[in-house]
Amino acid sequence: MKRKELIFVNLLIVVLMGVFGLMAFRLMVNKNSAHKASAQADATVAAKKAAQAKCAKTAPIKIASSVKDPNLQRLSDYQNMCNSFVTNKLMIFTAFSQDKTAAQTNADEMIDKLKMFKQAGVTPFVMAEPYISDGAMSYKSYLAGAYDAGMSEYFELLKTGGVTDEMMGIWVPFPESNVPGWNNVGTDPHDFALCVNKYLALLKRYFPNAKGSILLSATTYQPDDLEWNNGDYSSLSSYVTGLDEKLVTSVGIEGFPWMSNAKQPRHTIFSATEFLQPGLALEMAQSLHTRDIWINSGTFDGKYTNDSAKTVHMSINQRKAVLDDILKVALDLRDYQENQYRVSINLFSENKSQVHEATDWSYFQDKDSEAVLKSFLVNAAKNDIPVSISDKTQ
Repeated sequence: MKRKELIFVNLLIVVLMGVFGLMAFRLMVNKNSAHKASAQADATVAAKKAAQAKCAKTAPIKIASSVKDPNLQRLSDYQNMCNSFVTNKLMIFTAFSQDKTAAQTNADEMIDKLKMFKQAGVTPFVMAEPYISDGAMSYKSYLAGAYDAGMSEYFELLKTGGVTDEMMGIWVPFPESNVPGWNNVGTDPHDFALCVNKYLALLKRYFPNAKGSILLSATTYQPDDLEWNNGDYSSLSSYVTGLDEKLVTSVGIEGFPWMSNAKQPRHTIFSATEFLQPGLALEMAQSLHTRDIWINSGTFDGKYTNDSAKTVHMSINQRKAVLDDILKVALDLRDYQENQYRVSINLFSENKSQVHEATDWSYFQDKDSEAVLKSFLVNAAKNDIPVSISDKTQ
């Protein structure tokens, strides 16, 4: 073969190799693009299915769009996210009435709320916190009868205002009395039982079929201790001894995950078994001979939100893991001694980042947070663990 012909053949081979290489490259690119497009399409379909999935088989409660109650409005948000029923029990809060004037104001507000709850088919879970208009109420003054007239007037106004026993739901007076923040200096744990008995006895004088419960923190502080660093996991028997079993038909235990602020060495308490201390709940239930136990807990998106230099966040994965752990504690309690106990969870999920607590417990920051919430609600429903909600629109 002549030299020119040889060069031509070699060039032809190089060109053909380039053409075939280019074709192979294009095929590979197209294949990868098709695979990527297919994966994206699958992800989109999965996201749509997740968004359309229901948290429960039951249809959502019908809440009229005209309802102005912030708790019921928030329940609508949960139901819209779940495309289904979420709960028919909402935690709400009320204060004490120090006189007849305060009783009228407090009763007017509660009558309207209870009637809206009744219309929606929602049971109130009422935390009666020991506050009066000018701050924390003295436990000693309450026991001495300083607020008897105001509280009697309050319940009488509820009765004459059209509130029935069935509308009252569950009332929890003096919740979390074993933590700082209340005006219980100079009392001892036994005074908690005296306060609860007095409150619930008055409640049942007007509403005999209303239910009473208690809520204590898994972490206990001395009554005169104002420092949140001094808590301990100790027996709650001194608080429940003396409670009237006819008045208190269920017990609640409260605990939340914790994280040190960003200016301190990192320390966390993310184990639900630790921050809930389920053994203490069992101890209370056994002491009061009740099978009904409820857990008050949740997870936070941000903490110490009033100081950007101290603010910390739980990651999405951490929030999911802790919620899963809370549910496991509930299941373990329920299955203790061959399914002897009826256990429920109250999910505290209110955004309190703009108040003194400086913690955002909510789950509506973004789609990932909503997915974590939805996963928890789905799993609770699958495991027949009832969930109530403590949240409201801002």
